[in-house]
Amino acid sequence: MIEITTKSGKQVPLVGLGTYPLQGEVLARTVTEAFKVGFRLIDTSDDYRGETGLGTAISRLTSETDLKRDDVFIQTKISQDNAYGDEPLEGVWFNRHSKYQNRHSVEEVVMDKVNTSLRELRTDYLDSLLVHYPFPGYYEEIWEVMMRLKEQGVVRYIGVSNFHIRHMEKLKEIGECPAINEIYISPIGTKQEEVEYAAENGIQLMTYSPLMDVVHGNLDEAILESLAQKYGKTKPQIILRWNIDRGCIPLPRTKNIKRLSSNFDVFDFKLTNEEVETIFGMNRNHQYLVESKQCPGL
Repeated sequence: MIEITTKSGKQVPLVGLGTYPLQGEVLARTVTEAFKVGFRLIDTSDDYRGETGLGTAISRLTSETDLKRDDVFIQTKISQDNAYGDEPLEGVWFNRHSKYQNRHSVEEVVMDKVNTSLRELRTDYLDSLLVHYPFPGYYEEIWEVMMRLKEQGVVRYIGVSNFHIRHMEKLKEIGECPAINEIYISPIGTKQEEVEYAAENGIQLMTYSPLMDVVHGNLDEAILESLAQKYGKTKPQIILRWNIDRGCIPLPRTKNIKRLSSNFDVFDFKLTNEEVETIFGMNRNHQYLVESKQCPGL
């Protein structure tokens, strides 16, 4: 696990807030409550259509409280479609069959998307920008533009989402290894190879929907219940701690105020190595979603 910091130099807490599919005022209220609890890392994407609500929340918090923008870590993504009707460039992107992509360069599309995200988030920089998927034939050029944005100070960290090791190896050849990779990880889909690769290459793994398999009842209830009783925690808290103890930053999503507090209350205990391995023993290499709807099998 590497140290991710805000622009002011403060270390980002090892649990972030996932936001999909929250939007608008619902998202703004959720983010406001999350910051009261202690969250500082907020994850979104242009195609979640939640950047506007997040921008509203940050604006309120910085004007009405002592919170400063530089103490917040905002992460968004470059996706394949448009989120807002007034974007200068309209279309479906990073697809060789798209008539829209054929009219514009990759750099034009990326810059348009980044400028729109900055506008909606009401900020002049992004803490983290990820490529949402390894778009075939395009992600390498997207990465080159992102590296320039980092050099210019528009983006502080650049990374990827839903990428496999072979994709990241190509990015390293281009010039820079991703700082972050956001993927699905679960006790039934442990992604050990990706975890080891991240540790060896200084990549911070973030895990989306980390509590999904708890909610769906896909995990061994007896193991989780035993650990929950031992530590006086809930089963979701055990899974969040398991993520952290494997070097991952989990990004749970909820708009329930009590669950926000519960999801953040995982820093007063630590699982033993044996307990981490016991949970790991549930693995069956499950993958809940194809990593990319646009790039199946990549």
